[in-house]
Amino acid sequence: SEDTHTIVEEKSDPSEATAVILASDWHIEELVDPKTINGLNKFNLKIAEQRANNFFVNSAKLVRGFQRDIKIKTIILWLGGDFISSNIHEELLENTCLRPIEAIKKAQAMIIAGINYLLKNTNCNLTIPTSSGNHGRIGKTIHISTEQGNSLENYMYCNLAQHFANEKRVKFLVSTGYHIYLKIYGFNLRIHHGHQLKFLGGSGGLTIPVNKAIAQWNKGKKADLDLFGHWHQRLDGGNFLANGS
Repeated sequence: SEDTHTIVEEKSDPSEATAVILASDWHIEELVDPKTINGLNKFNLKIAEQRANNFFVNSAKLVRGFQRDIKIKTIILWLGGDFISSNIHEELLENTCLRPIEAIKKAQAMIIAGINYLLKNTNCNLTIPTSSGNHGRIGKTIHISTEQGNSLENYMYCNLAQHFANEKRVKFLVSTGYHIYLKIYGFNLRIHHGHQLKFLGGSGGLTIPVNKAIAQWNKGKKADLDLFGHWHQRLDGGNFLANGS
C-alpha cells in the first residue's frame, strides 16, 4: 500500500522552497566501547542525546540561513525508522543499554523535544512523514503485509501524531505501507526506510540494486527521487539519496 501527500506553492510568490530534513538510523541505545575497537569510536546514550540535540539545532540554523534568500514556509521532517536497535539480534541483548520499550520511550521523548525546538526556532509548518525501520519490529522476522502492526516505531509515530494533534503547524503522515509519496511543486518524492532493497555486496555498491528496485517501483508509480536510510551511508545517486546514520 502507499500514501500520497501534495504540497502546493503559494501563487502570490514565484520563488519558494520546501526544506527536507532526514532523520533515521539513530540506534540510540546501542553501546560502542572504545576499548574493544582500539579507541576508534565511542557511542552511548549520552552521545546519542547530544547528537540528536545537534541535529535539530543545526537543522533550524540551516533553514533560517536559507530563508534569507528564499521563502520557506514548510519543513518536511522525515522520521525514517531504526531510531532504536531493539533486540532482533542476539548480540543486541548484550550491547544495548535499554530494553526495547524503554528505548522507544526515550526516542519518542527526544523527537518530541526536537519538533518543539523546530516550532520555537523557525516560523515554518512541519509536515512529518514516517517510515518504520526493520529494527523496531516485535518479532524475529519481517512480515511485509503486517509490518506496521508489529512495529514499535509505528506505535511511537501514532503517539507522536496524537501528542501534536492540537498543534496547527504540525501534520503527521503516518505510513500504512512501505512507501510514502510526497508531491512538492509537481516533484515526486518516494520515501521508505530502505530495508526492502536487496544488496549482498559486490561491485557498484548500493547503486545497482537501488536502480533496479527503482525501475520496478516506477512501473507502478513513478517518482523523481527516492529517499531512504537503513544502509548507514550517505550516497547521492542522482535519482536517489541514501541517508547516513
